[in-house]
Amino acid sequence: MPFIVSAVTAVATWVSATLAAGGIAAALLRIGGTLLLSYAAQALMPKPQTTLANRTVTIREPVVPRDLVYGRTRKGGVIVFLNASGADNKYLDLVIVLATHRVKSIGAIYFEGEMALDAAGVAQGRWAGKVAVEKRLGATDQTAFSGLMAALPDKWSENHCLRGCAAIWLRLTYDQDAYPGGIPNITVDLEGKDDIWDPRTQTTGYSENPALCLADYMANSTWGIGAGIGQPDGIDELSLVAAANICDETVPLASGGSEPRYACNGVISLGEAPKTIIEGLLSSSAGRCAVSGGSWRIHAGAWAPPTVALTSDHVREGGLTLATRVTMSSNFNGVRGQFVSPENDWQPDDFPAYASEVYVAEDGGEPKWRDISLPFTISASMAQRLAKIELERARRQMTVRLSGKLSAWAATVGDVVTLSYARWGFAAKPFEVHGVSLDLTASDDGALLLPELVLRETSPLVYDWSASEEQIYAAAPRTVLPNPHDIPAPGAPQVTEELYVTRDGGGLKVLAKVAWEAAPSGFVAAYQLQGRLSGAADWIDYGRTDGSTLEIRDIAPGTWAFRVKAISVLGVSSPWQETQAEILGLTAPPAQLENVTLQTAGGLAILKWTRSADPDVRVGGNIVIRHSKEVTATWADSYSMDRVSGGEAIAVVPLKPGTYLVRAEDSGGRAGPEVRVATKGAQVLAFSTLAYLQADPGFLGDKVGVEVTGANLTLATTIDASGIPQVAALEGAYGFASGLDLGAVKRVRLRSEIGVAALALNDRIDARTAVMDSWADFDGSAGAEIDVLFEIRETDDDPNGVPTWGPWGRLDNHEIEARAIEARAFLTTKDASYTPIVSQLRLYADEVA
Repeated sequence: MPFIVSAVTAVATWVSATLAAGGIAAALLRIGGTLLLSYAAQALMPKPQTTLANRTVTIREPVVPRDLVYGRTRKGGVIVFLNASGADNKYLDLVIVLATHRVKSIGAIYFEGEMALDAAGVAQGRWAGKVAVEKRLGATDQTAFSGLMAALPDKWSENHCLRGCAAIWLRLTYDQDAYPGGIPNITVDLEGKDDIWDPRTQTTGYSENPALCLADYMANSTWGIGAGIGQPDGIDELSLVAAANICDETVPLASGGSEPRYACNGVISLGEAPKTIIEGLLSSSAGRCAVSGGSWRIHAGAWAPPTVALTSDHVREGGLTLATRVTMSSNFNGVRGQFVSPENDWQPDDFPAYASEVYVAEDGGEPKWRDISLPFTISASMAQRLAKIELERARRQMTVRLSGKLSAWAATVGDVVTLSYARWGFAAKPFEVHGVSLDLTASDDGALLLPELVLRETSPLVYDWSASEEQIYAAAPRTVLPNPHDIPAPGAPQVTEELYVTRDGGGLKVLAKVAWEAAPSGFVAAYQLQGRLSGAADWIDYGRTDGSTLEIRDIAPGTWAFRVKAISVLGVSSPWQETQAEILGLTAPPAQLENVTLQTAGGLAILKWTRSADPDVRVGGNIVIRHSKEVTATWADSYSMDRVSGGEAIAVVPLKPGTYLVRAEDSGGRAGPEVRVATKGAQVLAFSTLAYLQADPGFLGDKVGVEVTGANLTLATTIDASGIPQVAALEGAYGFASGLDLGAVKRVRLRSEIGVAALALNDRIDARTAVMDSWADFDGSAGAEIDVLFEIRETDDDPNGVPTWGPWGRLDNHEIEARAIEARAFLTTKDASYTPIVSQLRLYADEVA
C-alpha cells in the first residue's frame, strides 16, 4: 500500500517479516487496520501542525511549499517576480502564485485587508488608477501575462506561462497615499480546485464536499498518497459515494434557510505530512478514514445502522476487556474552539461554544473544556454541529477490547456493530470498530490468525441536531476601531491677512494666516497646506505642520485657492478641503483713523489721533488733512491743508472756521475713510479785516489751463475722440489780477477763503435716479480727488516801483510783516473726468482789532 497510517500489532509485523514473501504477507496486511480519526476527535493526541495557520500573508521566499485550495478562502501567495521600472521607479510589477493547480475563480484582491480591486479587476477607493491586474486560473495550456510581456519584454516572455499555477500579475503605480508603507500585504478571494472527481456524476469540477476533497487529495500521486478512487489498494468508491451524499444533506439554520451538513473550505500546505493533512480535511466532516480489505474507506460524521451483531459466540474464552471511563485529565463536558470566519475577514475566530449541563452535573458541576480547531470550516453553525459531535463521542467512554473467533472477521474498521453480553448488561449495544489487528494463536489445527477488535461506544444521539440548539454567531472583533488608512478631512481653511515690516529693510510685506479645524482622527500626524493664485496652473506647497495654522509671508494680492489635508502616521492622506479667499495685501485701503480730536490755541488747530494700525501707512504712508468752509463737508468740496508722515499722531494747521477732514493714505496712495471735526475758529484775540483780494465771481486774472464757466473757475476742458468731455490737463493756474498794497510795512494775518466743489464731466443725467439738493453739482462727484492750492509772495518794497519779491509759498493762515502781497492758486485733479469748481477765491489781511 502506498500509505499506511494504521498501527498493526506486533504479530502482524512478525508475520509480514517471517512468512513467505508475496501474496500471503500482502493478504495479512489487508486484514488489519486502525481507524484514522480527524484530529479534532483525538483527545489524547497532540495538536497537529496544520491548525489555523495564517494563510492571509503574501511572502517572498526562494523556496516554499506549494498550496492546495479546496472550496472558498481568502489567502496570500508567493511573490515569484518583482521589478521596479519607469522614471523614479514609478511602477512596481509583481507576479504572485496563489495555488499550484487550476482554480475555479480569482475574485477580489485586498491590500492590507481592504478591497483594492473588485472581482472584475476594477480598482477601488484610493487605489483607483494606481493598480492594474491580470489573472491566470492555472490551466495547463495557459499563456503568459500579456500586459507584463508588453511592459517588460526583456524580463517576461511568452515562455513564462506558470502553467498549472493560479497566479496574478499586479502593476502598482507609486502614490504615497495609496502605498504609505511600501508594498502592501496582498490577499485574494479564491474559489479553489475545480477538477475534483465526483463518482456520483462521473464528472470533474469545483466542489466544497469534504469527502470528495479528501478523496481528491489522497488519490493524487504527486502530492497525495496515490490511493486512486475505485482502484486496487485505493479508495473504496461505494464508501466515498455514501460519505459524499451525507456531506451534501441539508441542515436547517436558526436564522432561516439551510446549508450542507458539511463543507470543506481551506488551504493545504504540501510541506505538512500527509497524515496531518488527512486529519485536517476529516475535521470538516467529523469524518473517519480507515483501511479495510486493502482499500481506504471514507466515513462522514453521521449515524450508520449496525452491520454486524456480535455476541459471546464471537468471543474467545476470556477475550473481553472493558474500560468504562477515560481518565479525568482526558474527560471534558464542553467543546470550544476556532473556525475561519468570512465575516471576520477570513481570520480565525471563536465559534459559539457547545456545552451540556447534564455532563457538567455528572462531572460534579465543574466545567471542563476541550479546545479544537476547524481550519476547513467557515460556517459558525457547522462548527457548532461538529463541536456537539465531538462532545457526544467523547462522553460515550466505554471501550471494549474483543479477542474474537474467526467469525468476528465480519467486523471491519469503521463499521458500527452491536455487542450483546448478558454479564455486562449489553443487549445489542452499538459500538464503532476503531481497530482490527491480528493474533497468531496455536490450535489443534495449527496456527490460526484471529481478530483483535477495539470497539468504542456510540449512539444515534451523537449526530442528532436541531436548529434550536444553534447559537447566533457574532463576528469578532466586537469593537469598531478607527481605520488608519481612512483619514477624515480637516475643516475648511479660514484665511485672514495682515501686513508686517521686515527686519532686513525689505519694507512692508503681506502675511496670510490660514487656520482650520483639526481632523477628527487620532491617527493624524501632520497637515499639508497648498495654495494657488487664480489663473495659475500649479499648486504651491507651503509644507507640513502638526498644528492647525500656517503663516504665509510675502504673499501676492489676488484671489487665492487654499487647500489642506490631514496626513496619518502611516503617511495616508485625507481628502483635500478647499476654500477661496481674496488677499488684498497692500491693495487694501487703510482703516479709518480713530480718536481724532481738535484743539485750538493762538490761531492754530492742533489735530490728534491714534497712530494708524496699518503698517503701510506708518511706513511710507501719510496722513492727509483737508479743510472745507462748509460744516457738512465732503472730501470733494475740500482742499488740502497739510500732509504729515503716516507714523505721526499729531498735526498743527492754521485755525479756520469750517470742517477739517483727516484720513490715512498708504504707501501705494490708497486712501482710507475720512474723519471730520468741525470748529467755529474762535480765538481769544479779535481781528478785523484791513484789506482783501477777491477773484470771484469774474476771475479776471491770468489763467493758464483754467477757464471761467459762469461764475466759477474750472480746469479747461476738451472733448476726446469718443465725444466724452475731460480736462485738458490735470493742473491749471490762476493769478490774481492785482496784488494787495497795505501802504506801509505792517504786521498782519493772512488767511485764504476758498469755496470749492467737484464736477464729474462725463456723468449723465440718465444715470441719476433722483435729484438731490445736497449734490455739490448736478452730476455728482463722489470719489473725486480735486484740490486748490493757494500761494502768496510778499515784499517790503513799494509794489508800484521795482520791488523785490520773496519766494512763493503756500498759504492757509499766515502772519507776516510786509508792505505788499501777491496771490495765485493752482487747481488740480487726479482724474481727467473730474474738475474742481472754485466759486470763492479770496485773500484777507487781518489786524488785531
